[in-house]
Amino acid sequence: MKLSTSFTDISPGDVIAVGDVHGRYDLLDALLDKLRGSEATVILLGDMIDRGGQDIQVLERVKKLLDDPESEGFSNFFALLGNHEQMFIDAAKGPAQELYLWLQNGGNFEQFGEMQEHLPWIEGLPIYMTLGETMFIHAGFYPGVDPLKTINRGGADTIVWMREPFLSQGPQFEKWNPNLKQVVFGHTPKMPNDAGVGQPYTIPGGGVCIDSGAYFTGVLTAYNVTKNVYYQTTLEHEKETANR
Repeated sequence: MKLSTSFTDISPGDVIAVGDVHGRYDLLDALLDKLRGSEATVILLGDMIDRGGQDIQVLERVKKLLDDPESEGFSNFFALLGNHEQMFIDAAKGPAQELYLWLQNGGNFEQFGEMQEHLPWIEGLPIYMTLGETMFIHAGFYPGVDPLKTINRGGADTIVWMREPFLSQGPQFEKWNPNLKQVVFGHTPKMPNDAGVGQPYTIPGGGVCIDSGAYFTGVLTAYNVTKNVYYQTTLEHEKETANR
């Protein structure tokens, strides 16, 4: 996996995953502007909302692209369920403590009412998907265990929140689906005091994390699975601030 300094190497049919947006519509808009007209398949890995403050703009843009990807020159457009979408669903449908949990994790109370207009399609987001030899998921799954089995046993919440043992042990595809070779996920960015903050990283067994902590780094990462390269979008004023 290498960083491409240009978006001109994207070909029609390329599969491009996008890491956690977390309400940073400004970054998502800048990225989509660079991808527009590429005829690529784009997959958002969940956690589209919370913390960044521009939740309604993100949801409206994503819904438009889910309904009509060709309107911006994409061949397909998908979005996965993240733990923040799940917390929002629980806040909208559950008891008061679910609302408190969502707010404690960066939920946007001022936009809560408007966001509920998007609840039906958010509830229908898939937890994971596969294309060719690659799985796409928000957080992770139990190593060596088909995630569908976990979901069918009532463990969907575990899947959207998973960190360990997935991060340290990897997917272990050979134990349940040897046709899969790679998993692309988000959910666990390098934190400000970590080496490699704002960058993608790999885990054992063919895992690539592309959550670059957009809401605190100002960096949104996309990964072209077909070409094995990643792209990063950072707004110019945030570049200047970071370099001071």
